[in-house]
Formats: sequence, structure tokens, C-alpha cells
Amino acid sequence: MDNTHYYISRITEHLRENRGGLTISEISAGLSMSRNTISKYIEMMFLSGIVDVRTVGKAKIFSLSKRIPITTLLNYISSAVIQTDDSYVIRNANLSAADFLEMELNQLAGRNVLDLLTIQGLKQDIRTWIISSDRPMVFASDVELIRSERKRLIWLTVADVVMYDGTKGHFLVIEDVNDWKEAEESKNRYYKLFHALADETDERIFVMTPELMFTYVNPRYGVAHHRDPQSMIGENRLNFCDTHARHLISDAAGYVHTKGEPYRIIFPLQERDTVRWFDERLFPISDNSGEIREIIGFSRDITGFQEGGSAPVLLASLMDMLHEAVITTTPAGKVLSWNRGAELMTGYPRDELIGSTALSIITPELNAGRDLVQETCTGDEIRDLKAIIRARGGRKKRVFISTSRVSIQGGIVSGVCIVIREH
Repeated sequence: MDNTHYYISRITEHLRENRGGLTISEISAGLSMSRNTISKYIEMMFLSGIVDVRTVGKAKIFSLSKRIPITTLLNYISSAVIQTDDSYVIRNANLSAADFLEMELNQLAGRNVLDLLTIQGLKQDIRTWIISSDRPMVFASDVELIRSERKRLIWLTVADVVMYDGTKGHFLVIEDVNDWKEAEESKNRYYKLFHALADETDERIFVMTPELMFTYVNPRYGVAHHRDPQSMIGENRLNFCDTHARHLISDAAGYVHTKGEPYRIIFPLQERDTVRWFDERLFPISDNSGEIREIIGFSRDITGFQEGGSAPVLLASLMDMLHEAVITTTPAGKVLSWNRGAELMTGYPRDELIGSTALSIITPELNAGRDLVQETCTGDEIRDLKAIIRARGGRKKRVFISTSRVSIQGGIVSGVCIVIREH
């Protein structure tokens, strides 16, 4: 008769009552057992991780281990873990295994795990291979099983092990990967769909990090810069625009990254001695935690030629004919255009103000702290507001200001138009 469990349980209880630890002699005296018997079972308990040992002088002090029993730890693992003997009869299983096999945990011991999996649809050829003596010590494969009357994709791992008592056995790890597999397939479908659409469109489409590094560039973008699109990946977006547009693009990307909202800008770009205008929309791409990992951009060339010149040139000419100051800005207040009337009224030439902030002219400090650009973006348009602007040299001028949002599409404000008249 094997008395191992009896002796180990008595030694365990004695050590539990003496948490500071005991020598073999002290355990022997306390339990009225021989030193040889205690030494034999203490050695087994040490190898099994039940007790720890520390040396004090020449004496060895044994105490119960503070480690978590592996069988307890397995109950906190989401994968089903099952320990069997050499014939695949279940000896231990965690709570996830009981849930997976749709049985009570206390009903699993003594059942053949392969029989239970066969009931759930394990194919005969897989079962034959698992019990084959020719298979490797660790076998892993995806299999289809039926759970709650639904077909599920399962990742099954079978590992051959040797127990502390020298007998052979197996560990089975079973993980339901059906949702993950479907998510991967869905991601691949949308990935291919996105690339197919992006490759065929005439718009310039790109994906970049919040730091403006390209992770994808469509063929149209590459053609515009006489580059292979693949060669542009890893390069900075700002390397492909002139100095006037860089701050607009950088600010727009910063807004999308910090706010997690779409942003739209209209800006000119110097390309091969030609000024072209672009309508660009940026959208955030977030991960499961909501953090913005990438930004997708759609850049459309809206230069559009008409009789008498390009639309932007014609519009600029008309604006310069007006006596009023007409200014357009981004939603953040960066100046996009500055007509002749604005030059005359403020004394600032166009080239000096393009790209700077309109708030340096229409300062909140002179207007009761009001940010007229932000008010227009988020609230009502302004009509003939009495205000003060700061002209060149620090001169203050009393004026009437009207504002309106421009290029509103899909709820995205792309800019603000400001008209200033002399008081």
C-alpha cells in the first residue's frame, strides 16, 4: 500500500503549525517518525515544490513553500488546460476546461478526454494522429469542433510529460480562436478592399503616423512625385511639400492626433514651378484602446482650370479688387489667404502674414478676450462686430468684422473667412 499521501499530509500539517520552519530532527520528534522516513518524504516534497529550504549554520530549515500550486494557477488561465494519464484519462483540469467541455469540473476526472472531444466533432484522423507513437512530443493543430451547436475553430496543443512519480502522461491546451480568426479574415478583407480602391482612384491617398511618417502611399501619390510608392514608406510627409504648406499640414495632423477628430484643410502647393491647390481631409485611425496610431489622408487636387486662368488665380484677382480686407484661415487660425485690401488696412504684406496666426492681428486682448476664429468654428457666424485690430507698428484700428465658416462637408469645418471693414 502506498502511504505517500499520508506521510506528506502529516508533514505538511506539522509545518503549517510551525511557520518559522523545522529541521528534519524536529519534524521527526514532533511526529514520532524516524529521521530516514522524514528525509525521504521531505526530499519528495522539495522536488515537488511543496517545501522550501534555507541553511542556518549547519542546519537545514524546512518550511512550506509560498509558491502557488500550479493546479490553482491554471484556474486563472482562459485557455482550457487538461492533465491526463498515458491513456488520455483526465486526472486534473482547470475551470476553463470544464466550461469548454460543457461539464461540471468534478465530472471530468476519470473521463477520456479524446472521447469527450470526439463527441464535439474531433475528426478520427486527428484522434489517430494524437495517439500515434510516431507523432512528435508536442503536437499542435487547428481543428473544428462543435460548441453549443456552433462550429468553432480551435487551436489544440498536446504535449507528452512525465510526472514526479515517473509515470507518463499528457497535457492538452485547448483555445477557442474562432473570433480571432474571423477578425483576422475580416481585417484582411478590408485591407485588400482599401488597397484596391486606393490604387484605382485619382486622389492622392496616404497613411501616416502622428509623427508624419508614411506607412502607405497609393500609386497616384507616387506618380505626382515621380517616385515608387513603396520607396516613400518611412519618409516624412513634410519632405513632399513646400515651406508654406508644412506648418498647415503639421498643425492639421497634430489636431487629428490630440482631438481624435477629422480635419480638413485647403492649401496651395508648389509643384514643379506650378502652384496647385489641394483639398485635404485627415481622419484618425485608433486602436482598441482608442489611442490614435495612424492618420489616413485624402488629398484632392482642386486647382481646376477655367477660361481666364485657374480658379484660385481668378478668385484671388477678384478678392484684390475689393476695398475690404478679406482673410481666410484654417480652423486653428493659420492664415491661408490675405488680399490686397488686408495689406492696405493693416500695413502687412501678404507674404509676411501667410502661415502666421490671424490672432496676431485680431488679438483677443483687444477684444474682451474673444477668439473670433474659434467662435466661428464652434458657434454662430459673426456679423458687423465692432472690434479693434492691431496694424503694423502696433497701431490700433477700430473696424467692423464679419466671419463665416467655409467648405463645410460632413460636419468638417475646413476654414474661416474673415471680412474687415473700416469703422
